[in-house]
Amino acid sequence: MSGESVSPSFPSSSLRSLLRKTYLFTFLRGWAVWMSYPAQAVLTAVGWVVPVFFYFLLAGYLTSSSTSSPFAGNPAGYVAFFVVGLAFQGFVTNLYGFLAQRIRNEQMMGTLEHLMLSPTSPSAVLAYSTPFSIMLNLIAMGVILGVGAGFLGVVYHVAVLPLTVSVILLVASNMGMAIIASSFIMWLKQGNPVALFFTLYTQLFGGVFFPVSYLPHGLQYVSYLIPLTFGLNAVRATLLAGQGFASIGGDLLWMVFYTVLTIPLGVLFFRWTLKKVRVDGTLATY
Repeated sequence: MSGESVSPSFPSSSLRSLLRKTYLFTFLRGWAVWMSYPAQAVLTAVGWVVPVFFYFLLAGYLTSSSTSSPFAGNPAGYVAFFVVGLAFQGFVTNLYGFLAQRIRNEQMMGTLEHLMLSPTSPSAVLAYSTPFSIMLNLIAMGVILGVGAGFLGVVYHVAVLPLTVSVILLVASNMGMAIIASSFIMWLKQGNPVALFFTLYTQLFGGVFFPVSYLPHGLQYVSYLIPLTFGLNAVRATLLAGQGFASIGGDLLWMVFYTVLTIPLGVLFFRWTLKKVRVDGTLATY
């Protein structure tokens, strides 16, 4: 028996396959197609920026000393508050809508049935489609935060590692609902009740434009039913105040809870919906 040992190659074939599929879905099926419609890309970018200035004007009223706002007399504090809220709420709601839009595009192009019946499992299709959505939403978030810093005077005091963990958990804790939203598009073809509901819900109760503590006492508990509330608490603490893990531990644990709860539910609902539309013969219809 030979004494020579054969060391495994790195990267392994499975890792190469994973990276290749991620690249194909992210840059060829995602970025290349998105950029092939320049008018849409420009209008999307404008849509990222315009609301920042709208709420900046609104801040003049909310921070007036004549109001009962918690930011009365502190316009800089409120501008920083809503810029971060707008950036990350947009990140989350776009995440809800983007996977659904990818499913809708596949329906309209007549490729959804081929995609779902390919050797790549439906769950893997969702997983590979996610990085482009996250990448595009990170760009949007960066643009909004950049406008806040460059034009509105927002100053960031960043605790890098706690902020990174907060953002990762914010994405993970909302992925389950994003999968459910995409399932509804595959089933209903048009309309996205999940994305619409959560967009309105998060704006009202997520602590996006005003602190949750400013809500009537009974409604404050409603805000804790969504992970964005905890995500914004953690992000603001680590991005604006430079606070560490000790101050955001509770928020991180809540996001872990929502991650563990909603992702399995989302995957199960997606599989159930896929099975239903296959049995109904409506997978390829739009």
